[in-house]
Amino acid sequence: AAMNKRVWKLQDFVAHSGDVLCARLGEKSGQVLATGGDDKRVNIWKVGKPNAMMSLTGHSTSVECLVFDKHEEVLVVGCGGGSMQVWNLEYQKMAGTLAGHRAACTSVEFHPYGEFFASGSADTNLKVWDLRRKSCIQTYKGHTGMIDSIRFSPHGRWVATGARDGMVKIWDLTAGKIMQSLAVHKGPITTVAFHPKEYLLATGSTDRTMQLWSLETFQVVGSSELYSSPVQVVKFYVEEQAVLSASQDSLRLYPLDGFAGPVPPQDTIEVDWRGLQDMRLCFPEEKLIAITAERSQLGIWVADLQKHETGISKCGGVNGYGRLHTASRPPAGGAAAHHQGQGQRQVSRHPPAEEPDAGDPLGPEFSDYLAEPEPEHDQTVHGGIGSGLGRGHVPSSSSDRTVRPSAAERMPTRAESSPMAARGRAMPGDLPEQSGERIAAVAEPQLSAAAAAAAAVRGREQGVEPPVDDGPCPAGPVPIHRPKRSVTEDFDATPALMGQHLQMMGVLQRRLNQVRRLKELWAVGNMAGLTNILNMPQDHAVFCDLARVIMQPHHDGALSLDACQTLLPILVDLLRSKYEDFVSVSLQFAQVLLAKFGDLITDTRRSCSGMLERQMDFAREERLEKCNACYEHFKEMRRLLPDSSDGKLSRSVRSSLQRFLRHC
Repeated sequence: AAMNKRVWKLQDFVAHSGDVLCARLGEKSGQVLATGGDDKRVNIWKVGKPNAMMSLTGHSTSVECLVFDKHEEVLVVGCGGGSMQVWNLEYQKMAGTLAGHRAACTSVEFHPYGEFFASGSADTNLKVWDLRRKSCIQTYKGHTGMIDSIRFSPHGRWVATGARDGMVKIWDLTAGKIMQSLAVHKGPITTVAFHPKEYLLATGSTDRTMQLWSLETFQVVGSSELYSSPVQVVKFYVEEQAVLSASQDSLRLYPLDGFAGPVPPQDTIEVDWRGLQDMRLCFPEEKLIAITAERSQLGIWVADLQKHETGISKCGGVNGYGRLHTASRPPAGGAAAHHQGQGQRQVSRHPPAEEPDAGDPLGPEFSDYLAEPEPEHDQTVHGGIGSGLGRGHVPSSSSDRTVRPSAAERMPTRAESSPMAARGRAMPGDLPEQSGERIAAVAEPQLSAAAAAAAAVRGREQGVEPPVDDGPCPAGPVPIHRPKRSVTEDFDATPALMGQHLQMMGVLQRRLNQVRRLKELWAVGNMAGLTNILNMPQDHAVFCDLARVIMQPHHDGALSLDACQTLLPILVDLLRSKYEDFVSVSLQFAQVLLAKFGDLITDTRRSCSGMLERQMDFAREERLEKCNACYEHFKEMRRLLPDSSDGKLSRSVRSSLQRFLRHC
C-alpha cells in the first residue's frame, strides 16, 4: 500500500507477551516510552531502539495505566486490582505500593510540581496522593462512570477528569471540592487537555466530537465537525495557536482564533491509528510522535506537521496568528540565504561536523529518526522483546538529514517555555516569567534583531545606508560588528517578530481585561464578585497592584471578614513565589489583615468553643466558619515562613503570626 507522505511508521514490534493495555511517553525528552500489559509487566523503551531498556515485574494484576514524572526518574503504575506501584527508574526498584481504590485503577497523572499525583478508577473516585507521605490526601466523588482521563491545570490548583458517564469535572484542589461540571458530550469522555497559557480546555469523546471550553465562562467556545470514529487524543499546538485532535483515521488541526463549531479543520492528515495511546510534539522538527497499541503489537508513528494541506501565511499566520516558529528563521553564523524561484530557498550551512548538537533536547540521533523516510525504502523497525534487529532508516547523506537550527538560533524548548516546568506558580496567560530580567533575556534578542532589520529596510528604502563604525572604540565596551543583512533575511525575521508580538498582545489584553473587572467590582464594593475573579487563575502582578491599593489607609475600610477569607489563599500562593516582590507584598498584606482581623478571629474562636451544640445561632456559626478558615490560612503562612527567614519584614510577620496562633 502507498505510504502517506505526511505520516509513516517508525517502529512496529511485539511489546508484551499479552495484550498491550497502556503506553506513555516521557514529557521531558520524548525519547522514553513505558508500556504496560496484561502480562503484569512494565517495559521501558527508547524510541527508535528495538529492545527494551528494562522490564519491571512484581505487579499482582494487569497494568492498566502509567505515567512518568517530569524528570523521567519516577514511574507510577496503576493496576487492575486497584493498587498503584511507584518505581524508581534509576535503581529499577519498586519504591512502594499504594492501595485505596476498590476497582481497577484506570488513569494516573502527575501534578506539575512533581510531588503529588492523581489516580482515577473504575470505582468512579478520584484520589490525590502525596509521594513524600506515600498516602492519599484527597478523595473526590461525583462521577457515575469509570474515570478514563485526568489532567492537572498548568498552575496546579485544578484537576480535570473525564469519565464514561459523559461528564467532565473540574476540581479545585485548594478548596477540596468540585468547581464545575461540563456536560455537552453525548458519549464517554476519552481525553482532556488544558492549554498551557490560555484559559482553555479541550475534550474528546466517543460521540466523535472535540469540544473547546472557556475556563472563564465554562461554556463551549468551539466544536469540531463530526469524526467518523471516536476522538482518542487532543493536544494543544501552542506554536501554531491551534489544537490537534486525533481519531482512528485522521489527525486534524483547528486554529484557536475564530474557532466556533462545528467547523471544518484547517488541516487534516489521514492516519491508521487504532488504539492510540499518546502523542507528543517535537521541536524544532515540527513532527508529532504517536503511540498505538493493538493486541501485543506496539506502533510508533511520525506525522509531519510542516506540510500543511491548506496554505498558511508565513508572515501573518492563519486568521491573524503568526507562527511562533518557522522553517525560515534567519540562519546563524552569517550563512547566506539564496532564493531559487518563487517558492524555494536553500540555506548554506557549516559542515555537519562543526554544527553543535548540544542544544538539541532530543539529540542528533533522535532527530535522525524523525527524518522523513525515502519512499523506496522500508523505514519500519521490527523488533521487540528479545529481538536484536537494528534500528530503522538512518540518513546516509547530509541531504537526507533533517536540517536542525544551531543552538544559537533555536527557539526555547518546550521544557523551558512551559509554565508547568517552572515552579514559580505561573498561570495560564502569564508572561514567560514574572521577572522582567527573564522576559528581557528571552524576548530581547529576537525583538532587537527584528527591529534592527526593520530599521535597515527603511534606511535602504530612503537610499540611506546604516552607518558602520569599523574604527577603534576609544572608550566603553568593544562594539559587536555583524555582517550586513539582506532584504530577504530581514523579511525572514518577520514571522518570529509577529509570533512574539501576537503572544505579547494576548498577554497584555488579558491583564487589561482583568484589571478592568477588578476595578469595576472594587468601585461598587462587590466583594462577592471579586471573590469569583480571584478564585480563578490570575496574574500575580495584577493582584499585587490590587493589594497595594487596598493597603492604603483610606481604602482599608473596604476590608471585611469575607474579603480576608477570600484574599488569604492568594497571599499563601504569593508567599510560595520565587519572586521577592510578590513575597514582600504577601507579607505586608498579611500584616494588615492580621492587625485588622486577628483579635476578631481570636475572640470568635474562643467564645464559640464553649457554645452549646444545641444552641442555634446561624449568624454566629457562619462567622465561626469564616474565622476558622482564616486561622488555617494564617497557620499555613506561618509554616511557610522558616525560623531562619532573613529580613526585618519576615521576622516581624513571623513574630505576629506566632502570637496570634498562640492566643487562638
